Amino acid sequence: MRGKLELLAHLCSWTGLTRVLETLPERRALIILNYHRIGNADETPFDSGVFSGTAEEFAWQIAYLKRRFHLATLEEVFAIIAGDAPQRTSVLITLDDGYLDNYTLAFPILRSHGVQAVFFLPTAFIGTGKLPWWDVIAYLIKRSVKRRIHLEYPEPKNFDLVADGGKRLTREVLRLFTQPAVRDPERFLAEVERECEVPRPESRAERCFLNWDEARDMQRHGMAFGSHTHSHEVLTKLSPELQREEVRYSREILERELNRRVDILAYPVGLQHCFSDETIRALKDSGYRAAFSFYGGSNRSGEIRPFDIRRYGVADLSYARFRLETAFRAITGAGSF
Repeated sequence: MRGKLELLAHLCSWTGLTRVLETLPERRALIILNYHRIGNADETPFDSGVFSGTAEEFAWQIAYLKRRFHLATLEEVFAIIAGDAPQRTSVLITLDDGYLDNYTLAFPILRSHGVQAVFFLPTAFIGTGKLPWWDVIAYLIKRSVKRRIHLEYPEPKNFDLVADGGKRLTREVLRLFTQPAVRDPERFLAEVERECEVPRPESRAERCFLNWDEARDMQRHGMAFGSHTHSHEVLTKLSPELQREEVRYSREILERELNRRVDILAYPVGLQHCFSDETIRALKDSGYRAAFSFYGGSNRSGEIRPFDIRRYGVADLSYARFRLETAFRAITGAGSF
């Protein structure tokens, strides 16, 4: 499917159809792009799937968006949510997880273009050598020399490393980890470690995540911040009490370290099963006024739900496809392509 979409995008670019689409009237919609890591995915020993593109790709995407659209700030987004309809399509840039490359690569590009982005930070990892579950799982699978692995938890499941390939198998195991049935994350990770016959990586002396001084530097130069919870656990896998603790504690840390009110959150993983009415109640009780999902979709004026603000991901898109997708969403207000 991905190959077909790329072929379509290049065909539209070659025939001039993309350029025609870019001239059509735009919907009054809010498009929110979501990035994660910036850099070379082939160079990491951890999860290559977290990378949204290289620094060069991120730079031309920001330059293109600035030429074509109004790039919104967080306060403008709040105004749109409150009913202040934008005169044209507005685009907000967001980045999840707070990896160090967000500071060393993404931030200088954003600053050079005068563009604000919103960075959602999982506070347990900021300024530490800790590794998140997705990087641990990817590390184990990448280093395994076994042909097959078998997991018993949460239900018996076989994986074929050779037939499926490491990237696809990693995606499948990560997807399984996020399911509500996985109530014991440590048991799941221990099974993957045992089956792969590879020891888990130790906390790295060279950190993967930015620190608070770097976050404050970004804030001084116009960047905005929100919570990505404390431990980046899928919230619906937690009890109501633990959900409240995750969102409350993360907010307290962010406000203490940044000396600024923080009242927005991006749901970890962000799919529809990753937050619930109970989650939204926990956010409201903890003083949040908005939360962002991550299962696709644009936000049409007058139809935005403050605790399900839609975002779609940017991951390894060619210039032709990036142009076609953004043009399509701008003129239709639709979230899917």
